[in-house]
Amino acid sequence: MSRYLLTNSKMYDIDQNKRTYNKFLEFKKSFFENGVSFFDESIQLFDDDEVFNEFEKRIITNYDASKNDSLDKYQKQLKNCSKKMRHFFANIIWLYNYPIHSQTKKPKTKTDEIRTYLDEYYTDKLNNINIDYEGIASWGMLSHQKYENINLIYFFTKQYVKTKDDPNKILNNINLYELMSNLSNEKFKNISALASRHILNYLFNPDEYEPIVDTGCKEKIANHFNKNFNNQSLDSVLLEIRKEGFGFNESLYDVVCGEQSLNQNNNAKVKEIDISEDKEFNLSLTSNYFDKNEYFKREETKIENGKNAELLVYESIKDNVNIKVLGREINKLFDKNIITEIHSQIDKLIHYSKNFNAFAPFDLLSTRGEEIIYIEVKSTTNSDIYFSNNEIKFAYNHIDNYQVKVVKNEIIYDLDISDLIIDIYNSIKNNNQKWSFETIKFRVDFNG
Repeated sequence: MSRYLLTNSKMYDIDQNKRTYNKFLEFKKSFFENGVSFFDESIQLFDDDEVFNEFEKRIITNYDASKNDSLDKYQKQLKNCSKKMRHFFANIIWLYNYPIHSQTKKPKTKTDEIRTYLDEYYTDKLNNINIDYEGIASWGMLSHQKYENINLIYFFTKQYVKTKDDPNKILNNINLYELMSNLSNEKFKNISALASRHILNYLFNPDEYEPIVDTGCKEKIANHFNKNFNNQSLDSVLLEIRKEGFGFNESLYDVVCGEQSLNQNNNAKVKEIDISEDKEFNLSLTSNYFDKNEYFKREETKIENGKNAELLVYESIKDNVNIKVLGREINKLFDKNIITEIHSQIDKLIHYSKNFNAFAPFDLLSTRGEEIIYIEVKSTTNSDIYFSNNEIKFAYNHIDNYQVKVVKNEIIYDLDISDLIIDIYNSIKNNNQKWSFETIKFRVDFNG
């Protein structure tokens, strides 16, 4: 039973993990079993179909395709809705936010979000508003698939409260893309490997499911123990691994994907950002000569360091790339079927910038579950890395599937700058600034 082997920073504090999980059981009893708001049990949510009709009309049919912040978009969609609908949506948000363990989404941030969605119906007399725990599993980039995750939680809730069928069966059979497409003409993303599906499976059945939200990590565990699996059998294979000898006292995540993993990269964080705008030329009579040989040697060293960094990261990821998924997803990007040609060059595709386009806004291609991942590799001998405006734009437009790895002294560091990318992009866009900067400098803390 992996009920209390949470994949967060308090992994070994069992008492804390018990309190964290048991809080969900309180929510489950109020929301799913009694059909009332977790914040005010006098509010019946499922006595009719109001909340279901309102959610589908406001959130899905009236889809907001803008690049605005999700908080702003949801507030606009919920404008003038009933108290009942406000509470229903806030409960859905609680269930989405509560399990997330993230350095950028602290308990206070989650609490403030619930208050925002309750809007004028928030009072100090409400219960369970404050979230006091750090979450259950590290979501990383998966937390940026917010719209899809919230919608999956919604459709699960609707089916579960109406049928009371086996929750895991419901979750594993939900076709989110089809359900959303039936309510809107919008071209939604077809994402099957959602973190919320994993976490809800665990929350409703912690004796058979792991508190792991990343399909790629689950696949890595199965491969580590030389197990055959498919999408339908993956979770049962992990349970089989425990029963066959691994036991129930250690975290599979920690041993294979987390801190104990020999192949785990170090983490770094950004401590300073500097945007350098284009510089105008000014005529000057001051001598500004430089040693050409020294200049070319310095630039040659930079290029060589960059190539070596890419090769180092390539070697670390190539064996974990799902070739079938990569080929399929790349094929979707072309107008005609070139799947045979793709598979003949699949190894070259992984190291894309080396073999196809040195000026691409990413360097490597990988996979996560059923999705493609774009990896940008940066190298440094000090603490500074640089992004061009094209790289910032590409990162923003592919934020759910974008990763940055920094190499310093032949050590690979994972750098999660997704929130910073979003902030930088929106700041420039909202302030009507031109994309006039040459580069953005990120000063990195390698002790992060």
